[in-house]
Amino acid sequence: MVFQPLHGGRTLTNLIRENTRGCCDKRTKVSQGTVKGMRRRRCEGPKRMRIVALPVTLWSEEMAERVQREGREWLKLLEAVDWERYKKRVAQAVKRAVQKFRREHPDEPVFTISILTDPRFQETCISFDTKEHVYEQVRRWREEGYEDLAKMVEELGFCDNPVDFKYYEFYEVYHPELAPLCQLDHEDVEQEGAAFAWVEKHLADVVAKLVEEGVFTFENREEVVRIGINSPYDWFDRYIEI
Repeated sequence: MVFQPLHGGRTLTNLIRENTRGCCDKRTKVSQGTVKGMRRRRCEGPKRMRIVALPVTLWSEEMAERVQREGREWLKLLEAVDWERYKKRVAQAVKRAVQKFRREHPDEPVFTISILTDPRFQETCISFDTKEHVYEQVRRWREEGYEDLAKMVEELGFCDNPVDFKYYEFYEVYHPELAPLCQLDHEDVEQEGAAFAWVEKHLADVVAKLVEEGVFTFENREEVVRIGINSPYDWFDRYIEI
């Protein structure tokens, strides 16, 4: 099962030129001087997750290789996480979310699913969207004068911003096993980027396995359903089509 990249790998220049993405207001423009300032949230223990900005914009494969090669001391915090426990908890949460959605919204045809983990708040958020809601959003944005945003979503064919999903934060779960990540300096590009990269790797493993197990089965669904996960680049970055 292969994930398709959506935003990952874009250059910093392109990120700066585009609207801010992820679970924040896409209509807010960013400049090079404000990119670093967007990463302001720190770990504060269990609380209702409110994603307000792109997780990190300066992470790159080159940086990942350098961090590993030079053996940063804080890598021990990433290694201290019980990643197997994390994967089991995510898998259980996704199964419960799917069952809950089928039970509570049997008439809603599933179109897009977002599964994201914020290592700063140690929470996973699962959201659902419908094609009808995407069209409603496009019409609303166009009426409000946000033509560029409406056109971008139209061309993409689906909404890639979980906060705009019809059923945003449909199911959430807290991960005490991610507590070591709270000791990272999330104002540091390397440390925050590495945290999101490690989450992405394990989250991708979980979702791919759940797809193979047939967990994402809905009687009412669109012909193509996209299941997206977050990465160091965006809150909905890599996705699988089923």
